[in-house]
Amino acid sequence: MTRILLVGQDKGGVGKSTAVRAIAEAIPDISILEIDSSHRLLEFDAGKKKGERKQVAFFPMRADRDAIEQSGGMAARAEFDDVVRAIENMNEPVVVDIGANTCASLFKLLAELAPDLKGAGVELGILAVVTAQASAIGEATKMITLAGPWMDALFVLENRLNGKADPADIARIAGEAPVTALEHHVMDPAAVEILQARGLKDIPNVDRAKLNAAYGISQGARIRKDLTNFRLKAMEAVRPAAMWLVGANDA
Repeated sequence: MTRILLVGQDKGGVGKSTAVRAIAEAIPDISILEIDSSHRLLEFDAGKKKGERKQVAFFPMRADRDAIEQSGGMAARAEFDDVVRAIENMNEPVVVDIGANTCASLFKLLAELAPDLKGAGVELGILAVVTAQASAIGEATKMITLAGPWMDALFVLENRLNGKADPADIARIAGEAPVTALEHHVMDPAAVEILQARGLKDIPNVDRAKLNAAYGISQGARIRKDLTNFRLKAMEAVRPAAMWLVGANDA
C-alpha cells in the first residue's frame, strides 16, 4: 500500500505549510504535492539542476473555489485530474500540502474516488491543522466530516500561535485520533525573517560566521538557538503523522 498524507485546513494562515516542511525534515527527500494558487515551497527545489528529481510537484489552483463550485462545467470538474493522477501513480509515501479554500472541493472528489484509489493500493491519511480561532475549528470539523467515510488515519495538530484552543473543541474534532501541539514561539525578529524566507530546510546549515558578522555574536547565537528550537518542536509536533506515513508503527 502507498500512504498519502493530506495536510489540510480551508482557513489560511494556520500553519499547514509549516507542518509539511516539518514532515519533510522528519522524512528527508519525502515526495511533496503542493496544491495552491501560488507555489510557496520553493526552497526544496532551489539549486536543482535540469533533469534532477524534483521533490515538490506543484499543481496550480484557481483561488476562488466558491466560484468554481457554482460554475460547474468541465474545467471545474477536471481541475484535480492531475493531482489524482499523481496520487494514483505514486509508489512511495507522499505528503500533500492543500492550499486554503481547496480542502472541501478535493475531499468531496476523494469521497467519490476512494474505492478506486483503495483498489489501486492507496491509503489516505489526514493531518488537520487547527488554531484557537473559531473559523479554524469550524473548517476542521467540516473537513474531517467529509473525510470520515474514506480516510484511513487522522492526526490533529493544534498550532498555538493564537493561544490554546478550547480542549473540548479539540476533543470533538479529534475523537480518538492522536493530538499534538506546536506551542507559540517568541523569536528574535531576524530569526522570523530567516524562517519566512528559507523555511526549515536550511536551518541545520545556517552559517554561524555570517550570522555573527551580520548581527554580532550575542544576537547571532540567539537567532541560531531560536531557529533550531523551532525546527525541533515542529518536527516533534508532526511525529505521529510522519511515523504513520512511513509505517514506523506497523506491526
